[in-house]
Amino acid sequence: MRAEYLSAYAAIGTFLVIAITAIAAVIQLRHIRGANQLTGLLHLTEAWRGDAIQQANRFIHEELPARLRDPGYLAELMAPDPNRRTHPELLVADLLEQTGSYIKYGMIDGQQFLDIVAGYVTHMWECLKDVVALRRVASNSASVYENFEYLAVLAQDFYANHKGGNFPRGVRRLMSETEWRELAARLSRPG
Repeated sequence: MRAEYLSAYAAIGTFLVIAITAIAAVIQLRHIRGANQLTGLLHLTEAWRGDAIQQANRFIHEELPARLRDPGYLAELMAPDPNRRTHPELLVADLLEQTGSYIKYGMIDGQQFLDIVAGYVTHMWECLKDVVALRRVASNSASVYENFEYLAVLAQDFYANHKGGNFPRGVRRLMSETEWRELAARLSRPG
């Protein structure tokens, strides 16, 4: 065999080895990205279930509406950096702001996250939009909690695109709507 043929075969072999290595690297990067996104999602769901956020949720529902009518509370909220111990509603807003940023930059998968907590996000936006407005006025900037707002828009869009839920098509359900409604009605009847 002539030297030029050997050289051509070696070049083709080298090209194939490089191409296979590149394909393997892309596959490995996808796996690493998936693992990183899962880690981020687990971190967020752990924070969401934590005592601080659960206590803040309770505060938002039970106390915040009355507190927003208190001039002293409003003055604290308008301070440059309100204390999160006396303003636990900001803990929730901060968590959702961070989450919106993670989704915006592709650090976690937005659809996967919203499949779990879209209802919570839209509800919290409704509960906290007055607080967001006050913080924007206090800082004279529309950028305050903009990632929370972005996340709320994504959550609203998720609901609009999944009006009947997000259960995979073609998979049988274990409980029909009639069954779960009858069960709920039966359980909610006294005695």
